[in-house]
Amino acid sequence: MASLSEKDRKRGLVLAMGTLGGLVMLDETILGVSLPAIRSEMGLSPTLTHWIINAYMLTFTCFAAIGGKAIDLFGLRPALIVSASVFALASLLAGFSNGPELLIGMRIVQGLCAAVMFPMTLAAATLTFDKAERGRAIGILAGMATIFLAAGPLLGGVLTDFLSWRWVFWVNIPIVAVGTVLACLFWQPPQQTPARPLIDRIGLFLLLVGMTGIIFGLMEGPDFGWMTPLILGSLLAGIAGIVFFVAFEARQRMPLIDVHLFRLKAFHASVLVILLTQMNKIVVAIFVPHFLQLDMKFSALAAGLATVVAVFPFPFLSAPAGKLGDRHGSRKPVLVALAVLALANIAIGTLTLAENYLALAPALLVWGIALPFVMIPTGRITANAVPSEKQGEVSGLVITARLVGGTLGVTMGSVLLTMEAGFGSIFWVMGVLIALCCVYGFRSFANDAPAYHSAPGS
Repeated sequence: MASLSEKDRKRGLVLAMGTLGGLVMLDETILGVSLPAIRSEMGLSPTLTHWIINAYMLTFTCFAAIGGKAIDLFGLRPALIVSASVFALASLLAGFSNGPELLIGMRIVQGLCAAVMFPMTLAAATLTFDKAERGRAIGILAGMATIFLAAGPLLGGVLTDFLSWRWVFWVNIPIVAVGTVLACLFWQPPQQTPARPLIDRIGLFLLLVGMTGIIFGLMEGPDFGWMTPLILGSLLAGIAGIVFFVAFEARQRMPLIDVHLFRLKAFHASVLVILLTQMNKIVVAIFVPHFLQLDMKFSALAAGLATVVAVFPFPFLSAPAGKLGDRHGSRKPVLVALAVLALANIAIGTLTLAENYLALAPALLVWGIALPFVMIPTGRITANAVPSEKQGEVSGLVITARLVGGTLGVTMGSVLLTMEAGFGSIFWVMGVLIALCCVYGFRSFANDAPAYHSAPGS
């Protein structure tokens, strides 16, 4: 690639990383349309059906912080080649599944591989571009990635109706192959090689116990009973795991997650925004197609087409949202877009009661327009809050926040549906949470993130 200019190499890298990031986003939206078909063919309960999503997200969540250090540990090319190859194999086997055991098992393997692959996309971009270009780079990266997000519902509907739900897994294979080859060609390691980081195994174990205990307890509580020993024990173990994780990480010189970062108001507020927007994105991607197919009797293809209106604006607005943050700061775009997002969720929840898609579609479109103006400027806050040597770690932390949000979104929706609260309740709860986050952000966000200062002894 010696004949390429530095500008072209950077563009190629963003394209490659956007392809790999898009693979993760494709899985978020393509599978939501296909879940009813999987559930029907395998005879699964609603809760077990949603474990197909959450098994992937839970594994991804717990290992993303380590994935953010993969570039420093092994180098981008070796880590990406191994993780991408195993991801492709797991996708192949998931498509051949005839029961939930193999399917959920392969989703766990996919989650492990994605935990290595996905943090690289943000870390590689932020290590390649300087601060003045970073907002635009993140916007372009997100725009490339979310082309796949927008295509997911339609592609999932086409594959499920005309071929089989199995193709929603097999389609991953050529995408991951192309993205990996391009990334390996365009990647150029930074001139200064960072010190080889250590893996915080105790912290990883505590995080795994905490997240698994809480998510299992919440997901299975409606089926087993909230006061049964299994559910109470799971929830208590999960809470204890998270508490011990935070306490343990605060004392480590090389933590899995630097919890001292959360002392910055702007930083922890931005992480909360990232968590809630990802939670909201998963809620729309999973439960809007469910509502359309189960309550309004849409086919998979019709549900996919109908859901595209919600995700279609994102690829076109991601880069402008990044430029807006670079030029005018992140505070105003994020707060205004959060307020619009909260109102859109409340409107979506209310309009589901009418069971009229023509009334629902404008609310979905407004939601899709507001989302990038929350997510992209918020990503700029977290990236600019830390020095370059922290970018890999922070990218893992941001991915962890996104995945916690996605996991909680599936969990919340599954619990509310199991309690027969209806699809509308999912969006009403989401709207209230985002409105509260907007109020907190008003008090916490500066126009630009302050410089990061390490805590004593860290």
